[in-house]
Amino acid sequence: MRKGDARREQILRTAEALFYAQGYEQTSVQDILDAIGISKGGFYHHFESKLDLLDAICQQRAEESARAAQKAAESVRGNPPAELNALVSCSGLLRAESLDYISLLLRVAWREDGALMREKLKQRTMTLLLPSMNEIIAEGVESGVFSLPRPSLAGSLVLRLGAQFTDEAAEILAGPGEKAEKLSDIYARLELYRHTVERMLGAPFGSITLYDMRHLAEVCEGLENRQKL
Repeated sequence: MRKGDARREQILRTAEALFYAQGYEQTSVQDILDAIGISKGGFYHHFESKLDLLDAICQQRAEESARAAQKAAESVRGNPPAELNALVSCSGLLRAESLDYISLLLRVAWREDGALMREKLKQRTMTLLLPSMNEIIAEGVESGVFSLPRPSLAGSLVLRLGAQFTDEAAEILAGPGEKAEKLSDIYARLELYRHTVERMLGAPFGSITLYDMRHLAEVCEGLENRQKL
């Protein structure tokens, strides 16, 4: 790794840790500079602003999630519905092992002024996952598990529906209400998302699950516990 790349990575790691510990709003660029021991020039050589820095963290996370999702899908190769479920579940924002990251994004990206960041996240995720999604759908059609017209167009639609589900689930999690109410609301949307994708692909009944509700419950409970701290 070149020196400039190593410095950029150090800024990313340090900023992410500070955002988690102090909150995005409470962390200034100067806090990041002090923690690393670099000048403002060293920071602005790599990032235009604190928001640009957060965007880079999100991009990096999206790439990590995509790699994990592709690996999960490959582990069930030969079973297109299971591949699709693994790709969606492991690439999504709502994962219990990412509570710090989810909490950060709920405070920053799912605000009115965070619309641009949300759109960037969606586009980056779609760009990374679309080839794998198209491959899975094509495999399902070839094997006779899926039956649909114009399968080459379906991958984009599945991912866009997933982005919409994530938006709605994030807004529920970020808003007021009891955990049970939030889970019920999220589950209703997940069931519609699951049903829509299953029917669109002509997949066997009950084969498309997309997310495990137990994992979503863990996310909801974990976020609730953080709010109480």
